[in-house]
Amino acid sequence: MDQYNHQIKKRIMFNKESDYYFIAYNSLLILHTLSCYEGKSNFYDYRKLIYILPFIADKYLLQVVTKNSRLREEEIKLLEDIHIKAKLREPILKSILFTLEKKGYLTLEKNNTRKSIDVKLTRNSIKREFFKSDMFNTEIQNINSFKSYYQRLSFLSIESLIEKLFKERGVIIWDV
Repeated sequence: MDQYNHQIKKRIMFNKESDYYFIAYNSLLILHTLSCYEGKSNFYDYRKLIYILPFIADKYLLQVVTKNSRLREEEIKLLEDIHIKAKLREPILKSILFTLEKKGYLTLEKNNTRKSIDVKLTRNSIKREFFKSDMFNTEIQNINSFKSYYQRLSFLSIESLIEKLFKERGVIIWDV
C-alpha cells in the first residue's frame, strides 16, 4: 500500500513531460545505477540521458523497447513522439546538468575524441539515502532492466542509442 501511495504522490508532484525535478532526479539515478562516478567511469555524451528518461519512468514504454517482436503501428507512433519530445528537451537537460555541476553534484567534461560532453557524479556529493529511497524503487528497477537489455549503456554513442531505441524499431528519423 505504501508503494502505491508513493506512485500516486509522484504522479501528483511531477509532470513528466517538462518537470525539471523529474529530469534531475532521474538523471542522477541513471548515473548512480550505471556507476558513473569520478575516478570510475564517465557517462559518454550527456544527451543520451534525455532519450533514456521516458523508458525508465514508464514500465509500458520499457516493455515496448525491450520486446523482441515486431511493434504495432501505435507503438511505433509512440516511439516517434518520444524521440521528437526528447530532441526538444535537450536544452532543458543541458541547463539542469550545468546547474547540478555548479552545485557540485556532478562534473561535465569535454570529450574531444567523441566530440561530446561526458558526465559523472561527484563522490559523496549526494547522500546515499537519496539513492536508497523506496520512492525510487520503480525507476531503479526500470534502469536495471534497461541496462541489461542495452548493455554498455554509458559507453554507447548517442547515434547507436538512437539507432537501437528508434530506428531498429521502425521509427523514421531524419538525420541532420
